[in-house]
Amino acid sequence: MTLALRRARADDAEAIADLCSRAARLAYAPLVTPDYLARVIAHFYGADRVRREIPVSPGWFGFVVATDAAAVVGVAGTGRSAQRHEACELFALYVAPAAQRRGVGRALVAHAAEEASGSGAWHLDVAVMPGNLPALRFYEACGFTFAGERAIYAPHGQEGGPASALVYTKALVPSSGGQGRLSG
Repeated sequence: MTLALRRARADDAEAIADLCSRAARLAYAPLVTPDYLARVIAHFYGADRVRREIPVSPGWFGFVVATDAAAVVGVAGTGRSAQRHEACELFALYVAPAAQRRGVGRALVAHAAEEASGSGAWHLDVAVMPGNLPALRFYEACGFTFAGERAIYAPHGQEGGPASALVYTKALVPSSGGQGRLSG
């Protein structure tokens, strides 16, 4: 695998939407109802919405994609936390099933942490669906620790899904100039 990270471009929207949709189905199907999962995918991972969210905007750092031989094999979306002013949040992190356990997720988390640190954040947070043990183990292996629970963000409707998300956080050392350093 020849892994490269880069900012997402408009022509990546379809690949990002497809990757997020496929990975979400695998991760969440055992945890929520089929209707809830369909609503999540329709709300968050339609190509039109992804296309609108590719540009960087205030509080949103945009999507970063991981590629292997020009194919999108991973994606992360990071921005300022709406919950904590001193934190950024990893809002989306998905890796194609065939590319998992090959360093793609870790590279995307490291990039998100550097970007968050470069923005002056003291923490990088991520919300995980209860019961998603592979994600919990992954984030713990990347240095995140459990920080509590919060109501799950469900603009697509709450029925059929969990009421709360598990929040994990990673301590950062803020920097100026975009060259973040990780602590611990």
